[in-house]
Amino acid sequence: MKKILLIAALAIVTAIAVLLVPNPLGSKIIAEAKYQGYIPYTTDEALTIAYSRCSTCHGPEKMLKYCARCGPPFIVVSHSMKKYVELTNQKGSNFRPFSDAELVAITQVWNGLVGNWEAGWGEKNIKKLLQGDAALIRLFETPLEGRPIELAMKNKSAPGAHKEESKNP
Repeated sequence: MKKILLIAALAIVTAIAVLLVPNPLGSKIIAEAKYQGYIPYTTDEALTIAYSRCSTCHGPEKMLKYCARCGPPFIVVSHSMKKYVELTNQKGSNFRPFSDAELVAITQVWNGLVGNWEAGWGEKNIKKLLQGDAALIRLFETPLEGRPIELAMKNKSAPGAHKEESKNP
């Protein structure tokens, strides 16, 4: 019995050390926990993810010049990109699928930098376009005060961004 307790205690201490002491394994574990949504992304991490993940297919200037007249709100674009990656991977590509946590963070970044015009589309229309995507529907139903990344970026914009202040909540 004492051996089992000792082994369990050592396992717990080892797990805590791996997570708290800076090391590659701990970093990978924390990154995966954020990807899965167990730990929230910080604003800086979300910004990095938005640029790195989205610039795989689009140049940053294309995203920064996006406006309400050019297409749907970013929340719908994010959902479409998730579906696009899923379809592309079925054809043999090897893109890492977007996690719900990533999409929520990425959507908030682009809403914060470029503008959020979800209100101009109407709840029924956006929910239909989101096709039951629970994470993005939850984000859509969350007011700005409950969107920490977007709130932190509310008064910021990136160089070259088209941001319509009158439509940004």
